[in-house]
Amino acid sequence: MLEGLLAILFFSVGVLSLLILLSATLVETGNARYRSEASLLASDLIAQMWTGDRSLTELRARFTEAESEDHQRWLATVHARLPGTSGTTNLPTISIDDQRQVKILMRWQAPGDGKTHQLLVLATITD
Repeated sequence: MLEGLLAILFFSVGVLSLLILLSATLVETGNARYRSEASLLASDLIAQMWTGDRSLTELRARFTEAESEDHQRWLATVHARLPGTSGTTNLPTISIDDQRQVKILMRWQAPGDGKTHQLLVLATITD
């Protein structure tokens, strides 16, 4: 009888361990999804920068000015695809220095996650 109880105990511990592993896997899968979304959104913005006028003045006007149409359209897409980025919370930042080095910092917070995650993308837009 004792052997049967020990077998049930070991089996229960094994099943519990598998459930904990499954839970951690689901969390990491969600994190990977949001990292992938953030990367695609940043790549999309850089691709938009390569189209049209690539002068420093035009790049800054189109993408770093909060009220510009291109910036607002991209920001709406970010809000739709990344959680925890609405309003003034975790807004992405875009900066373009004098050598046209673009720095995009994406932040998001997954549902039920207390941490803010981020992705930094650097690119240089040339003629």
